[in-house]
Amino acid sequence: MSHRLVYKILGYLSLVIGALAALSIYRIQFSFYGILCGLLGFIVAGINIFLNTKYYSEEEKYPKGYIGMVLSSVPVLFMLFVIMKHRH
Repeated sequence: MSHRLVYKILGYLSLVIGALAALSIYRIQFSFYGILCGLLGFIVAGINIFLNTKYYSEEEKYPKGYIGMVLSSVPVLFMLFVIMKHRH
């Protein structure tokens, strides 16, 4: 399997996982699954960003992994907000 194919697959996979993680804050019951998706999204997006930095930094300025990383962080930030809001 070539580096380019892995890079593209992981880019789109990080977007999908990040979108699922971001959609999980719709209901508080899905927050556990959202955190799990967020963790998996961080890993996949990190690998995508690493591959971009190592092989394809001249071709593509912003890889899809950055967007996946932001989307994956939404449930973590949401839980932090809920905890801080109910603490005070």
